[in-house]
Amino acid sequence: MKVQLILFDWGGTLVSVASQPEALYRGACAVAEILLGRRDEAIILDLARQATRAESTAAADPTLREVDLGTLLSDWATGHGVSLRDGQMAEAIETVGAHWLKAGLEPFPGVVEAVGELRAADYRIGLVSNVFIPAGFCRRELARQGLADLLNFAIFSSEVGYRKPSPIIYEAALAKAFPNGRPADLSRVLFVGDSPTCDVMAPAALGMRTALVASPPGTWPESDLVAARPDLYLDNVAELPGRLRTCDFG
Repeated sequence: MKVQLILFDWGGTLVSVASQPEALYRGACAVAEILLGRRDEAIILDLARQATRAESTAAADPTLREVDLGTLLSDWATGHGVSLRDGQMAEAIETVGAHWLKAGLEPFPGVVEAVGELRAADYRIGLVSNVFIPAGFCRRELARQGLADLLNFAIFSSEVGYRKPSPIIYEAALAKAFPNGRPADLSRVLFVGDSPTCDVMAPAALGMRTALVASPPGTWPESDLVAARPDLYLDNVAELPGRLRTCDFG
């Protein structure tokens, strides 16, 4: 049975995220000057820690609500005794997004070409990503990476309000892909990603096919890797067009 729709994870699957922490730190420096009027290393590091902690908390929350960047920044500023003036929050969010855009999240070798080949072969292509950066910045980054024009659509947890592995974000992607009503049988949908939980087990539970992209050792718990049972294992997304030509569901 031929796959109709391919849903990709973003960071760690299509692009490297190794430089993202440094970019977010630079953004925290700029935000401190906007909201606090000073650059204090301890306060900046506190914001970076709060962002990491908030994301971990969201991932552990049974409801899987995504981090709201405005709430995060407001709570951080209030914790340091700052009352925000009109327009400061909007400026701070814009600053975080602008610095994140400078992170240099570069596609892995061969990825853009592979996604282009899949699009040319009439596969419908979507992206489903956990990211608390506002969606407008994410779409600008996809364009810079050369991926935006190859996707039929992109869904971000920052706009949905829920993060993978919540069924809500997958259903949002399926609603976008099938505006006249998603099929009950999702075996013609392939989810491709590097997370055994978010990109294999959760989509498989909904009936999708799955492909697990290799990650550096230690990225994911070994127990999750053992529990995942993807239909395909990939070292790189660049392999996917060839694998779909030879596997029995491509």
